[in-house]
Amino acid sequence: MTRFALTFVVTCWLAACDSKDWEAAGFQDGYAATVNTTCNFRATMIHGKYDNADYTKGYSRGSQAGALAVANQGCERLK
Repeated sequence: MTRFALTFVVTCWLAACDSKDWEAAGFQDGYAATVNTTCNFRATMIHGKYDNADYTKGYSRGSQAGALAVANQGCERLK
């Protein structure tokens, strides 16, 4: 019984390792990369987890939002 409980606890703990909100991380990365590249602000480090569907979806949405922000507000207002 003790062995089962220990195995269960370890399994649950390991399953929680990738519980990050990858769509939100992708959105932030896409937005920052687009704005920084378009406006020549600085290089942007991103997670780059393109094999994750949620990350890729968020990155695409963030990139579109970043392009729209540059188009509407201009680079000077986004610094």
